[in-house]
Amino acid sequence: MEIVQNNIDALNATIKVTLTKADYEGPVKDSLKKMRRSATLKGFRPGQAPMELIKRQYYRPVMAEEVNKILSKSLFDYLKDNNVDYLGEPLPSTREKTEVDFDKDEDFAFFFDIALAPKFEAPVDNNLSLTQYVIKPTDEDIEKSVENFKNAAGKNEPAEVSGEQSLLKGEVFQVNEDGSRNADGLSNTTSILVKTIENADRKAEFVGKKVGDEVRFNITEVFKEGEAKAMLGNNMLDFKTVNPNFAFKITEISNFVQGDFTQENFDKIFGKDKVHNEDELRAEIRKNFDSSYVRESDYKLFIDAKDALIKATNFDVPMEFMKRWLLSLEQYKDFDEQKLMEQFPELEKDMKWNLIENKVAKDNNIEVTQDDALAQAKVVVTDEFMRYGVPAWQIPADVLDEAAKERLARKEYRNMINSQVINEKITMLVKEKATLSQQEISYEEFRKLFE
Repeated sequence: MEIVQNNIDALNATIKVTLTKADYEGPVKDSLKKMRRSATLKGFRPGQAPMELIKRQYYRPVMAEEVNKILSKSLFDYLKDNNVDYLGEPLPSTREKTEVDFDKDEDFAFFFDIALAPKFEAPVDNNLSLTQYVIKPTDEDIEKSVENFKNAAGKNEPAEVSGEQSLLKGEVFQVNEDGSRNADGLSNTTSILVKTIENADRKAEFVGKKVGDEVRFNITEVFKEGEAKAMLGNNMLDFKTVNPNFAFKITEISNFVQGDFTQENFDKIFGKDKVHNEDELRAEIRKNFDSSYVRESDYKLFIDAKDALIKATNFDVPMEFMKRWLLSLEQYKDFDEQKLMEQFPELEKDMKWNLIENKVAKDNNIEVTQDDALAQAKVVVTDEFMRYGVPAWQIPADVLDEAAKERLARKEYRNMINSQVINEKITMLVKEKATLSQQEISYEEFRKLFE
């Protein structure tokens, strides 16, 4: 076997892989022996067909398969062993034609084009000047969170008369023009939260009611179509054709009452003995804001550092090769060159950042350990639980650990986690080495930076 690399220019090369019979003869013989043990040919018992007959029928296709296996392994071993820094994957050459006839030839020469990674420097040092935003919660933010605490600690209590904050339980059913129940009409046992009714006049019709009262209404004026479908448990409901006359008979009224600053409520929301009074509640809220805002500020710093490094780092990407490679990928199978070119500026930016990111990581010994990946996976899982209303302290350690490991077992998820870890480590590097000017900002102002 012989592998020769011919560099066309700084960004493009052609690789020639020459295979002789000696390279593949052994693997072909082994494959034919395995095939003979299970082959069923007319006139012979299974596994007893003569090897010459097996070779006559299967030698060429088996040879082609083994040659392709050896070719692929040899090519990628060469790139790895010779530290060839390349982009994408090798493609059949357009410069040198590969002419192979597995039915006749015994020696083969294969040609591949590869894109060489450009050489450049991407220093992260004090020449990199960025703004580090320090997000401060406003008094209004704190008060809103105190209200959220009261709501989270609150509960529904029975009431005699309905108000705008009431939850009404009962039966909704279709009625005739005279208000009598339509025996063949739609009906369902359901609940209505009065404050969600947007039409003020219609909302007023549900206020001041008692258990046993019936409220007649036009369903198209009170609810959106999706809400009506959910309330009636009928996904086929169509506002264009439905008889809109309905009634709701109240069987239960409850009003939401906010929770108090009790130890029971503090423990329920924050964990046992973490908060003991209103002052500590506000301090905990502020601490949670600070923690959340630091993560968001760091994300913005990473985005800004990424853009700055891309602008400051000048190198070319082998465009023609990269277009060919992208069009060979499954995700771009429906693209033609024109459609690809429309998106290429963003794709090129992503390619450049991927190269810069790898260079920064290599130059600064940034890598992802198993502990790093597991810790980040736990952060992601915790965030998922919290979005469903489960605070971090309520997640059992074994459940969190198992969920994190389960996600890391999936390649796509693991790649995402590894990318997050690299991004965070690059952000820490930027905070350590770049020139940062701090700027205090409200969260509302901060959000506008992304518009």
